[in-house]
Amino acid sequence: MGSRNKFILKELKKWNKDNIITNEQLEILSKKYKDDYIDWHIIIRSIMISGIIMVSIAFISFISFYIFSIYFIAFLFTALFLSGFIIDEILKIKYIYLPKTSSAITALSSIFLSADIFTISYIITHNKDNFILLSLISIILFFIIAYIKKNYAVLSMAIIGLITWYGFEGFDISSIDLRLNNYIRFIITSIFIFLIGITDINRKLEEKYFKFSIIYYTIGLLYMNIILAIMSVLGNSNKIIILKPHSNELMIYSILFLLSNIITLIIGCKLKISLIVKYSIFFIILNIYIRYFEYFYLKMNTWIFFLILGLSTILIGVIIERIIKYR
Repeated sequence: MGSRNKFILKELKKWNKDNIITNEQLEILSKKYKDDYIDWHIIIRSIMISGIIMVSIAFISFISFYIFSIYFIAFLFTALFLSGFIIDEILKIKYIYLPKTSSAITALSSIFLSADIFTISYIITHNKDNFILLSLISIILFFIIAYIKKNYAVLSMAIIGLITWYGFEGFDISSIDLRLNNYIRFIITSIFIFLIGITDINRKLEEKYFKFSIIYYTIGLLYMNIILAIMSVLGNSNKIIILKPHSNELMIYSILFLLSNIITLIIGCKLKISLIVKYSIFFIILNIYIRYFEYFYLKMNTWIFFLILGLSTILIGVIIERIIKYR
């Protein structure tokens, strides 16, 4: 049960205790907010996704070890993604609609569709060098499927795929060598995705796409901050240079990391989007901790270092709690 329901139940019990509502009214209202402390929706979804993934792995493993025909593999991928979409539509027509199961089936069918595209392309061209183009086609199809089926999981795969595809210059990860060019590409795409979310373009399409905006700005914000955090630790190198002699490069990246989160914090406050505010505060604190490790870990005793770190963490928690309480 969500924290909102727990809060409502708690308040209802207080009202009953204060004789604001009767025992009968408490019983009637409490039924609407069942005191179930297990979120069964998450458990069911996790079980369904895990089961479907394991069955799929079993099929693929069987093909890999016992059947060596590329044509059969293409056929199997085609059958899997088609059957997934067909089963989902049949369940809806028969009014046996299970949202979590449907979401998992659609997401898995989309993955099989992508695998099928790669397999058929290899059969036709006998060429493995068109990976960049085929991966982009798959990402575009993920976006199309997500909007047609209104599927959050497929949309998340599409957004993450797009940012990664552009950041790694077309998934060219044969020899990952993160440089400033890659960082810039990741950040630009993440900001673009974030702006799509906060401008609420999806709600203008249809009210049912409102949650799509949340997915856009959440993934965009997280991806951007992860890249900035990596930059502040690695710099323009593949090796961690934190805890080493002072680097102007790291200082620039850490300031950029801080400024970006101050900006997103202001945006979140202006738009009254609590999720953006929470993530911004989290990454501001994370940046402070990284810099604390960078400048002080080797300059003081371990027990003093962690004592200061722990006390400052508690202080931050107290300050945030008081701000929330008296806002």
